[in-house]
Amino acid sequence: MGGVVATSSFDNSLQSTAMNSDHPAETPQRSLRLRVSLRDLFFLVTIAGLSIGYLTTYQRMKRNEAELATLRQTSGYLAPSEADQIAAIRVPSDQPLTYRLRVRVPKQPRYRVAYSSFWKKSTRQPDWFAAVEVPAGESLVIVRILEDPRDERWKITTLVQSDSGTKRFATVLPDEHTRIFRQSHDAVSTGVGRQMVTTDKSAALRLLDERWLVGEGGLLLYGDRPPERDQIGVYAELQPDTGPLS
Repeated sequence: MGGVVATSSFDNSLQSTAMNSDHPAETPQRSLRLRVSLRDLFFLVTIAGLSIGYLTTYQRMKRNEAELATLRQTSGYLAPSEADQIAAIRVPSDQPLTYRLRVRVPKQPRYRVAYSSFWKKSTRQPDWFAAVEVPAGESLVIVRILEDPRDERWKITTLVQSDSGTKRFATVLPDEHTRIFRQSHDAVSTGVGRQMVTTDKSAALRLLDERWLVGEGGLLLYGDRPPERDQIGVYAELQPDTGPLS
C-alpha cells in the first residue's frame, strides 16, 4: 500500500513540475504579442492625430484663402509690377457717385491725380479742375460727387489716402452739372476696371472716364476720342507732375 501511495505522489509531483515548466515557456510569447499590440495602437493613434491635424489645418487654410480673396477684392489688390511702371485697379464701391481706385507709383517722378466733370467738345482731354498729389508707393484714390453739408453746395471731391496721411481737394460744380448728377442717367465707363492696369512711369493713366449720356444728344463714345458735344462726366487721371495742368 505504501509503495502505491509513494508512486502516486511521485507521479503527481512530475505532472505538477511539467505544468510549471510549460508556463514559463508561454510567458515571453504573450509578452511579445502584448508589446507589439501597444506599439501598433500607438502608431495608429499617432497617424489619426496627424490626419486630423492636417485636415484641420487644410480647412483653416482654405477658409483663410477665401477671406483673403474677399479682402483683396474689397480693398483692391495690386500684384507686383516693374519698378518703372505705374499700376492701378478699380475697387468696388457701394455708394452712388463714389469711385474708388488703388494706385501704385514709383519714387520718381512726382505724381498727381487730376480730376474734372467737364470735357469740352472736340478737345483732346477733359478740362482739369485741379489735382491732388500722390506719394510714392500704394495709395487709395476716392473721387466723389456729393453735397457738402457745410455749405450745401455740390462738389467733386478727390481724396488720396496713403501711409503718409490723407490729401483732398474739392471743386464746386456748376448748377448744370449738379442737375445732371442728381438725376438718373446711363453712363459709359472706359477707365480702369477690375483688372490691374500698368503703364510706363512717364505716361499718364486715365483712371476714370465716366461719360453721362443725357438727352437725345447722348452718344456712345469710347476711349479718348474727343466728344462731339460738351460732355458731362467724372474724369480722373494719374499723371506725372511735370508742370501746370493743361
